[in-house]
Amino acid sequence: MDNEGNAAIEFALITPIFAVILACGVDLALLVYSRFQLEATVSNCASYALIKTEMVDSKNGSDLATKIATMIASEDTAGDTQASVVVNNGAIADYNGAKILVYGRTSQADACYCPKGSGSSLSWGGSQTCGSACPDGGQAGKYVAISVTQAFTPLLSGFGIVSADSVRANAVVRTR
Repeated sequence: MDNEGNAAIEFALITPIFAVILACGVDLALLVYSRFQLEATVSNCASYALIKTEMVDSKNGSDLATKIATMIASEDTAGDTQASVVVNNGAIADYNGAKILVYGRTSQADACYCPKGSGSSLSWGGSQTCGSACPDGGQAGKYVAISVTQAFTPLLSGFGIVSADSVRANAVVRTR
């Protein structure tokens, strides 16, 4: 019985399986790396908001929102990131991967709120007396909400690891 070439045939049969496993591993590693980068950016922006608590008002809210959006834009090398920064239900800075648009009613930033939800689904509710009890047990205060979405195209898209071909990171920071 001639066994020459059996190893080559076995290798030819197993190689595609190893290639798929390698591609899945690389795909998952790229996803984790992208997510960590996005989380680090949002964390840095949240820390900046905590340091600049005096800017969470109607006078400086637009400037704070712009600076935080600029921090996000500086990390966006591919132009595939979208972000929204809301300073205490007042100034809003939206970044679309190319430019920053600032708008909103800055006068609302002087009030205190009891926001519900997180990130892009945040509901501010009505203005409250600063320090008063919120329905969820917290205290009314001034907040900065940061929501960032970055495009991510997986190598193998059929596994549902990434929803809507993007990764998201959010932060809601109580500044006062």
